[in-house]
Amino acid sequence: MSSEIITYSKIREYQGDERSKPTLVKLPENIVELVHIYLREKKSILEKNKNEGNLFSQDIYSRIEYELKNAIRCIANIFEIREKKIVDKAFQTAKNDVKVKDTTNMMYFEKRLFEQLVDLFNEYNKDCIIALLKEQKPLFRTVCENTENEEKVLKRESAFSNQESINKMLVKITSDVPSFSWEDDSRMGPFNKEDVVFVPKKLGLLLVNRKCAEEVKE
Repeated sequence: MSSEIITYSKIREYQGDERSKPTLVKLPENIVELVHIYLREKKSILEKNKNEGNLFSQDIYSRIEYELKNAIRCIANIFEIREKKIVDKAFQTAKNDVKVKDTTNMMYFEKRLFEQLVDLFNEYNKDCIIALLKEQKPLFRTVCENTENEEKVLKRESAFSNQESINKMLVKITSDVPSFSWEDDSRMGPFNKEDVVFVPKKLGLLLVNRKCAEEVKE
């Protein structure tokens, strides 16, 4: 067993570092074991001095009780801050389609949370945001809920929108395009650089061929 120990001052130090740094702080690999040992030791001291009548024991009890309550709050706060950092990192990983997931300084249970969040954000982007931009009905399916019945609902509710969007194309504008007349004297645009728009497929292909846009594929 490791001779390393954790103290109240060390817990406060971890909390301060976690609050002040934008990235996850490196914690001891056996932090779970160290926290458990610390909590058990403090609770044992409280139990031993709980019913003692002398002033010395009462003073010890009061000090340890105060320290333990604060330590528990600090430990909870440390992992709440880390949780927020992991959620943000998972969102950015999914948004930017990062292939190699960075799990630096994550505990084993935090890695599982991070990986599941990335999968959930990816599913949400595909089933909701991309579907919405393709004029389909968003229907979010979690990683664990991709059942046969839900697949039937998805197909049924999106059938009409799929039929409507079959001759359309989702593109990302790469250079500003002023307003112009299109077929049947309809007006199209203006489109600004970085816009993501749904246009008739014929127009989308024209914009792509003229290097004014890129096709957005699911």
